Parts: sequence; C-alpha cells; structure tokens
Amino acid sequence: MEIENDHPKSILIIDDEKSIRDVLVTFFEEKGYNVLTANDGRGGITQFQHHPTDLVITDIVMPRIEGIATIREIRKQSKSVKIIAMTGYVDSYLKEAIILGADDSIVKPFNTEDLMAVVDRVMGSEA
Repeated sequence: MEIENDHPKSILIIDDEKSIRDVLVTFFEEKGYNVLTANDGRGGITQFQHHPTDLVITDIVMPRIEGIATIREIRKQSKSVKIIAMTGYVDSYLKEAIILGADDSIVKPFNTEDLMAVVDRVMGSEA
C-alpha cells in the first residue's frame, strides 16, 4: 500500500479553550500537519466552509454553536471529512457525537499519545 506523503494532511481544531488549541496546534504542526483553528462552533463551521480539511477535532461544550450541532453541520458539508469529538464532560455527549456523525471521540484531559492513536485510527480508515 502506497502512503500519500506529497502533501501534509490538514486539521481543523475547534475548541473554546485557547490553551488547548495552542497545545494541539504546536503538536500537529510538529507532526507535519497544516492546522487551522476556531474558538467556537460557528467559527469552525465557517472555517470549514472556506478551507475544508481532512480532519476536524471539535470540543462538544462550547459557546455560540456547541459541538453536536457543529458535527452535524460539518457532516452535511462533507461526508468524507474525518471528525473526532472531545469533551471533559459526561460520556453521553461523546456517544451522541458518534451517532450524529463523528468518527471517534476522546475524553479530556488526554495526552498527545492517546490523541495521536485516535487520529491514526480515524485517518487510517480512509483506505
């Protein structure tokens, strides 16, 4: 199987916590990804409309448009984009996110190794 290394994958990170966005941007850029960010669901939907990415990682509990509605809207725009939902709140949010279109989920706080394992699992399913 040939792996596509011609262009880096792109990721949109949607989270209302700047510190989480900053850590994830640094982490994924060091891994060779092109990274876009938004601080809420509305911004994330707009960002995705203008700059579709290969992967969206979105928080669930956010102001303006929360993560479940964000996932549903992004999924309407693209059936092929991979979506990972994340939250520090109850697990039922993540179950709902999967039902409504997320490909996988992760509970905060998480370490970057665990997140990368989820990303690899989701992105590896493109074959």
